[in-house]
Amino acid sequence: HLHRTGKEGKGTTLPSVSSTEVKPCKWERDECPNANAPVSKGIALVTLLASLASISSKHPLNLHLRNPLRALVYQTAFSSASELIVGMFLLFQMRQFERQWGSRRYGSFVALSGALSASLSLSSLTIFSNSGLPLRLSSIPPGPYPLIFASLVQYHFDVPVSFPVSVLGLPLSDKTLNYALALQLLLSSPPSSAVASIIGIAVGIAYRIEFLGLRKLALPSFVSTLFSRVFLPLLQAQARPRGAG
Repeated sequence: HLHRTGKEGKGTTLPSVSSTEVKPCKWERDECPNANAPVSKGIALVTLLASLASISSKHPLNLHLRNPLRALVYQTAFSSASELIVGMFLLFQMRQFERQWGSRRYGSFVALSGALSASLSLSSLTIFSNSGLPLRLSSIPPGPYPLIFASLVQYHFDVPVSFPVSVLGLPLSDKTLNYALALQLLLSSPPSSAVASIIGIAVGIAYRIEFLGLRKLALPSFVSTLFSRVFLPLLQAQARPRGAG
């Protein structure tokens, strides 16, 4: 407490001014709706490093039926620099959902979209690789296509338009750039890139309508605790109190 002496010599006690407390983020309790977005940071870091390694080594992680174990890792790395740049930008834009939902729910969304998309991708390869259908599919392109497009479904419905404008009669907004970049990603290596994108959209819609109770599913508590205690301190930037030297 601060002590001030008035004109009459009487002491007046002033309330102490404490620095803003930064409470630790309890990821396992879903108490991380903060601006740091540690899960998004981790995804971006893994995507960046894995993509650079894949591009430099010229060994893309395309998903094939002859190597189904790649389903565990194919979503971690893009195969070209242009896809990496566009994908990283969109991942950066989608981090707002971790801020809104909390890190545990967003982490569960990432895990669900990855698992469901891998299953649907393998099913698509099985159906279209040796069928007599017009669409022939030999592989699924690598990279977090499913996560990006599943997130774009939530982005379309949950994020309002802030700056609507009309250019030559075309309705545009602050969201138009993200949609245009997503379209570029969808068309980057057709038809396989379109299939990967559509799978992500389907997963996003299923999550949106709570198909089979997907929104109620969450990562096991031991996974949340492990992430909170081991990985979170490495990814979460510590906010400095205002006025701190």
